[in-house]
Amino acid sequence: MAIQHALSTVVFLTCIVCYYNSCYCGFAFDDISAIKENRDLRPHTPLRNLFLNDFWGTPMHKEQSHKSYRPLCVLTFRWNYFLHQLEPMGYHLVNMLLHGVVCLMYFRMCSMFLPEISSFIAAMLFAVHPIHTEAVTGVVGRAETLSSVFFLAALIFYTKAAKKRRETSWKYLAFSMISVATAMLCKEQGITITGICVVYELFVAQKLRLGDVQHFVRSAIGGKVWAPSWWTPDVVKRLIVLGATTLALLILRVHIMGAKLPVFTR
Repeated sequence: MAIQHALSTVVFLTCIVCYYNSCYCGFAFDDISAIKENRDLRPHTPLRNLFLNDFWGTPMHKEQSHKSYRPLCVLTFRWNYFLHQLEPMGYHLVNMLLHGVVCLMYFRMCSMFLPEISSFIAAMLFAVHPIHTEAVTGVVGRAETLSSVFFLAALIFYTKAAKKRRETSWKYLAFSMISVATAMLCKEQGITITGICVVYELFVAQKLRLGDVQHFVRSAIGGKVWAPSWWTPDVVKRLIVLGATTLALLILRVHIMGAKLPVFTR
């Protein structure tokens, strides 16, 4: 346990070393529209506006809306504004710390499938990989890092819920579904974690093989009923909860968009 804490500390400090210089940056590109020009960050704007407007402060029902619905991310921007208005350092500091948290959670997730040293190497590569630069150094990239926190939390909670084949921890399953919804409200792609949970359930928790899938499909096409040994009531219930949650969140998302696609300017 002490070794794991030490490795976690190394991962977190690596994130700080890589991105501490971003704290001295200003606002750039989309940060201008999302932070400096977004009235939803101002204390005089009603809090409910965050849940009626898009990421840039435009009402979702308007044709000009980008349709990016990320109210929880905008809420964290509003907290930043409350503390230090338009001073960029605070915004960048939160992004850097969130990246550190994501890397620690990634380390934790890897530890569930890999040996400790392999998980540490994977987490270090994740921490320093340049593909994350825009998400960490651009203030608007907080949508990615914040969503990733709940994205990984949803998977970690689901692994606890599905730990036993014939018994479901409904508490952890509820936490997982709440995390899915929260991830989606930070950035739209957060909902895709339900698909990963399905893959985990079938191929990791139930150790399903590709041959079993092919046999199941052939049986279904042929009108035969084939119930494999892993097809327990609890597994079925967990898959139903995943499907129902995904469907409900998609319907909510379409409703919020007014069933219209965004119209982008040239």
